[in-house]
Amino acid sequence: MGENLMATSRERVSYNLGRLLRFLKLFFRNKRGALGVVILMVFVVMALGAPFLTPYDPVLSTGLATRVAAPAWLRNLPGGEYLTENLMVVSDQGFNNLDSIKEWNFTSNPQGKGVSMQYTANVQNPQSGGSGSGSVAITFRREETGRIYRNVNASFTKDFYYPYKGLPGRFLANIAFTCEGTSEIVAGKSLLDVPAKISVFLRVDNYTYYLWPEPFPYNPVTPSGEQPLTQEGEVQTSMKSMWISSKDSPIDSQWPGLLRKIHGTSTIVTDPVLIVFNQSRIPNTYTFGVDITFEDTNLNSRDKKVETRIYLDDLQVRLYGTSFGILGTDQLGRDIFSQLVYGASLSLYIGLLTSIISVVLGLVIGLAAGYLGRLADEVMMRFTDMLLVLPNLPLMIVLVAVLGANLTNLIVILSVLGWMGFARTVRSQVLSLRERPFIEAAKAIGAGKTHIIMRHVLPNVMSLVYVTLATSVPGAIVAEAALSWLGFFWGPSVTSWGGMLRDVQATEGASTKLWWVLPPGLSIAAIALSFVLLGYALDDVLNPKLRIRR
Repeated sequence: MGENLMATSRERVSYNLGRLLRFLKLFFRNKRGALGVVILMVFVVMALGAPFLTPYDPVLSTGLATRVAAPAWLRNLPGGEYLTENLMVVSDQGFNNLDSIKEWNFTSNPQGKGVSMQYTANVQNPQSGGSGSGSVAITFRREETGRIYRNVNASFTKDFYYPYKGLPGRFLANIAFTCEGTSEIVAGKSLLDVPAKISVFLRVDNYTYYLWPEPFPYNPVTPSGEQPLTQEGEVQTSMKSMWISSKDSPIDSQWPGLLRKIHGTSTIVTDPVLIVFNQSRIPNTYTFGVDITFEDTNLNSRDKKVETRIYLDDLQVRLYGTSFGILGTDQLGRDIFSQLVYGASLSLYIGLLTSIISVVLGLVIGLAAGYLGRLADEVMMRFTDMLLVLPNLPLMIVLVAVLGANLTNLIVILSVLGWMGFARTVRSQVLSLRERPFIEAAKAIGAGKTHIIMRHVLPNVMSLVYVTLATSVPGAIVAEAALSWLGFFWGPSVTSWGGMLRDVQATEGASTKLWWVLPPGLSIAAIALSFVLLGYALDDVLNPKLRIRR
C-alpha cells in the first residue's frame, strides 16, 4: 500500500513538473514574455544587490560631492574638461601608525629653540568616530632658566597637487587638538607658562589663506569653568583630556565665518573657492598646514623649566568635486545612482504586494458574487460600481493625507482601490462557468457550494489571476510614483523614483540635468512595461484561443 502511494506521488510530481516545463517552453518562445523577464530581472538584481552595487545610503549619505554634481563620465566628453572630482588631501587623517606622519613636513623657526615633533600612539581624539588611533605631538620645551625664547614658530604641513582645470565646488577642512603643559595659578585659573597660538591655512604660490579659527570661534568651557581658546586661536590653559575640534566651528567654504576670515569683512559677497583656487592658478601645488606659535614671553616663568605640548589629530582637507559617480548628486550631495538602485526594491515591493492583495480581494468578491447570485451579487456589485466611479488619484491623496504617509497605509489604500475591475471580470467568468454541465453534475452528486467553487470554478479562472497579477503591478508602481512626486514622504529612510522626480522639481535648475531627470522616469516606464509584457505573454500562453502554434 505504501509503495503504491509513493509511486502515485512520484507520478504526480513528474506530471506537474512536465506541465511546468511545457509551460516555460511555450512562455519563453513568446518574444514579449522573454523580453519582459529580461527587463524584470534587471530590476530584481538592482533591488536585491543594492548594498553590493553602491556603498552609499540613498538618504543618509549626504555631502558626497558638490550639490547637483554632474556624472563623472562627463569629464571624458567635449566640454567636460573643467569638471572636477573629489580630492582627499590627507591619506591618513587619524594618524593610525608611525608611517602616517611621513606625508607631512615639520619646520620650526628659529631652529634649535626646543621645538620637536613626534608620533604618539596612545593619544587620540575620542570624538573622532574611530578614524584613527594616534596623534602628532608638537612640543615646546625650555630647559634653560634665567631667560625666555619669546615667540617660537612651528609648522606642520602637507603639500598636495590640485590637477584639475576647473574649480572645486566646495572645500572642507578639519583639525582637532588638545594641550597640556606646565602652568601657574593666576587669579584662580591655571594658565600655561607658554601659551600657544594655533591656526590652519592653505598656501599657494606666495599667498597664504588662514582658514581657522574664525573671528568668533566656538569656544568650549573646561570642567573648571575656563575657556581655553581665545578668538585669535590662542590656547591659554592646559586642557589635558579635553579636545577642541573645528567640526564645532566648520572650516567650510560655504560658511559665512570663513568668508569673513579671508576678507576681514562681511561686506564682500563672494565664494572663498574663487579666491583660494583662483582660475588663473590651477592646476597647481598647494600646501595645507597648521601653524603653532609658542609664546614664551612670561617673565614670571623664566626661572623655571617650561613645557607645552600640542596634540594634533583629524587633520584633513576635502575638496568636493563638481562631478561624482555614475549619475552625479542631488541637491543634498547624495548619490543619484544609489537612489535609483534602492528605488527599484521599493517599486517592486509596493507593486507586487499591492497587486497580490488587490487580486485576492477581487477574486474572492468575484467568485462569491458570480456563484451565489441574487442578493449577494446585487449588493457586492453595486458596492463595486460605487468604488469604480470614484476618481482614484484624488481619493488616494485624501486618504494618504488623512491616514498618514507611510508604506503600510499606502499599500492598504492602493489595494483597496485596485480590486474592482478584476472582481467584475471574475464575476462574468463565473456566471458562465456555473451553467456548465460539469457544475450541474457536481451539484447532482451532492457537492456543496464551497467544494464546487474551490475544486471546479477556481481552477478555471486561475489564468485570469496570473494575467491580472502581472498587469496590475504597473498601476501600483505609477500610483506610488505619482504620490511621491506630489510631495508625500513614506519615511525618513525611504527613497523612491517618484521622490527623485519630486526633488528634481523642487531644485532650481535641476530640470535641465538629464542624468537626474531621465533615469527615474525611464525606470518607472521600463518596470511597468516589463509587467505589461509578462501579462500579454501569460494571456497568449494560458488562453488557447490566443495561443499561436508554430
